[in-house]
Amino acid sequence: MEVFRTVLGDVSPETSGRFLTHEHLLYGYPGAELDHRTVLDYENNVAFIAKQVADGMNDWGFGTLVDMTPPEVGRHPELMAEVARRTGMNVIAITGFFPERMGVPYYWRRQTVEELTDFFVKDLTEGMVFAWQQTPYKAGAIKIATGQESVTPQPSPIGPNGRRIHEVEDRVIRAAGRASRIVGCAINTHTDPMDYRVTNPGIEQLDILEEEGADPAKVVIGHAFVEPNEGQLHEILDRGANLQLDHIGIPWRVDTVEELDERMADAFVGLINEGYTSQLVLSYDRWFYNPRSDVTESDPQLANERVDLGYMWTSFIPRLKSKGVTDEQIDAITRDNAARIFSIKV
Repeated sequence: MEVFRTVLGDVSPETSGRFLTHEHLLYGYPGAELDHRTVLDYENNVAFIAKQVADGMNDWGFGTLVDMTPPEVGRHPELMAEVARRTGMNVIAITGFFPERMGVPYYWRRQTVEELTDFFVKDLTEGMVFAWQQTPYKAGAIKIATGQESVTPQPSPIGPNGRRIHEVEDRVIRAAGRASRIVGCAINTHTDPMDYRVTNPGIEQLDILEEEGADPAKVVIGHAFVEPNEGQLHEILDRGANLQLDHIGIPWRVDTVEELDERMADAFVGLINEGYTSQLVLSYDRWFYNPRSDVTESDPQLANERVDLGYMWTSFIPRLKSKGVTDEQIDAITRDNAARIFSIKV
């Protein structure tokens, strides 16, 4: 039998509805949880998030959301569970970490691959720990991440393994590969667009994951369309992995929404026309609530916080259809593919 492992328990993939494969119900950079200016007003914050989620379900048919927030960036198991209770959304939490340059707390940087594997497996099978307490809420997928920080983007340096992957990230990725093999769950990844200028970070991630026994068919490479390179995209897909088009309506490292949407749509449609439809998924990388401090030039309010949840269906999917993508292909990309990838055999 196959299930989605949601924060409220295992459910049938038949309940999937339309998928969002990379979102953040609550998001804050490491350390934000200590700031007096970012203290949660829990009830009001949950209500604010839940209304957005409910509207997305009612207006656009979304039924499953993968919350890609790692522990050091605001993962809040009880908040995710409460949003799921109030809305009926299938919320799949993740275990894993942010890139080493921006995340992976010191405690975990010192852990071995074996210890990291045990942590991931326990999150997936026993329940996540929050504020020093065990919770009953299980993760249902794993996040790995490589790359530099976003304020001064630049390609990652070459690490000790010969890849543009830091040593700590290497251990995290190896542990993720092992945990995925043990549990059978999906791995969704963060890659840095700058790294595609000097290497193929998706392939570097896949190389390590496969060395540890992960199934590439359960791997989703994220952020690969921000600076799309046809050869690199083909290389990832031909390895059997999946690609996620994200940042729809969110002009990450470009000047305008139109520029990025058109660039990504052209690359995406090219892959569909070449027969890769079954390996493609869509998402935003949206922040439903960011308990931020003051908006400044160095910490601006980003489009991740502003893009409308219906934008995918009012703007981006019509753009794909204008380029010849069919309703059947849209159904596969927004529902069926993700349902297959994020299911777990039990």
